[in-house]
Amino acid sequence: MKRFILAVLLMFNICLASYAIVDPSELAHSETDRHKISLEEAMNLALEGNIELQEQRKDLGISQNDVKRANALRNPQFQSNLLMGPIARGNSSQIGITLPIEITKRGARKKSAQAELSYTQNKIKDYEFKLKLRVRISYFNLLVAKSELRILEERRELLEDLLDIAKKRPKSSPNYEIDVLQADMRLKKQLVQINRAQADIRTAQYNFNKVLNLANNPTLYDAKEDSIFSKEFFTQLSLPDYSELETVAFKNRYDIKMAEDKVQKAKRDITVALRQRVPDLYLSGGYAFAHDGTPGAYVGAGFDIPSLYLYNPEIKNAKLEYEKAQLEYNSIINITKNVIHTNYDKFVMAQENVEHYKDILDESRKILNLSKQRYQKGNTVLTNLIVVEHSHQELLNEFIDAMRVYYNSYIALLQEIGLDNFTIDVDL
Repeated sequence: MKRFILAVLLMFNICLASYAIVDPSELAHSETDRHKISLEEAMNLALEGNIELQEQRKDLGISQNDVKRANALRNPQFQSNLLMGPIARGNSSQIGITLPIEITKRGARKKSAQAELSYTQNKIKDYEFKLKLRVRISYFNLLVAKSELRILEERRELLEDLLDIAKKRPKSSPNYEIDVLQADMRLKKQLVQINRAQADIRTAQYNFNKVLNLANNPTLYDAKEDSIFSKEFFTQLSLPDYSELETVAFKNRYDIKMAEDKVQKAKRDITVALRQRVPDLYLSGGYAFAHDGTPGAYVGAGFDIPSLYLYNPEIKNAKLEYEKAQLEYNSIINITKNVIHTNYDKFVMAQENVEHYKDILDESRKILNLSKQRYQKGNTVLTNLIVVEHSHQELLNEFIDAMRVYYNSYIALLQEIGLDNFTIDVDL
């Protein structure tokens, strides 16, 4: 019997531990370790200190050096011709320099390297742009996790009120003990869900900091707002027509600019390949002297004539690369038109759904308050109130899902347009 009692007590303690709310000070980062920042501050931090972005920016220096390399002059050659033996009596020895001169090649190479530099610059800007979108997404996901916890905390307060109401009712009333036990069970289950939500927030915080990816930074950054219900997170949006969005996309999208740079570089590479057929000039000169000490000089000139090999494979490949670049550009343009249209429609519908859910939630709150009042007066049973409360909880979760779809469609639209910011009006 003693063993049975001990086993029951042990199980009871385990159950209590499972729904006890975790003390934030017991976590790896306490509340004092966190630093709340706004979305704009987060994006600025990422642009300044993101390690991956710093790695991408190294390519800019490489491309700049490639331009200098493409424009480089060929080094001169030191040559000597020293005769020895009897042949030196009637012939002179020579010491001099030969200078290779490329004709029409350096300029073509430099223009090709400059097109590559432009591509690298747009590639870095594209990475910065996409990094800001990733920061937005991780920031929003953190707010979603906070919002879910806020809903659970509000539900816990309601369940605590229900338990208190159930306990205050006369013990002689019908289903008194069942109501108390049922309310107590619902409250304890809610505590378990709150613990899970707190863990989800911590995971979202670490994911947010992982996206920031700042070197040697012990600070755990957190979103400034407490939930997506905060008006501070959303400002007014004035969404232009689809045709205007398409024009903005073609003007601002860096991947389109990168495709244009690839076309330009491929076109210039054709010129580089063709000019390989142009003969190079060699100029030489130096000091000459005879065996008897008679001084003199010599000059010479020559051409490197491409007669046996005409660089046909290089020229054909350059033309094929140009055709590929043109096809890639046309493909991006066509896909952009279709995707903008799709994401625009998704955004408009998601925005309408959010507005519908706002009205539904207002009505659900009224029903919940009326049901709570009826239970306090003894006009309904606890089960009916719990059903209404559970329905309201599901509506809140559906609203968060609708907000997630709404914001994701907003992010997708930003990505297709090539802008990192629109202003959104969500009156929460």
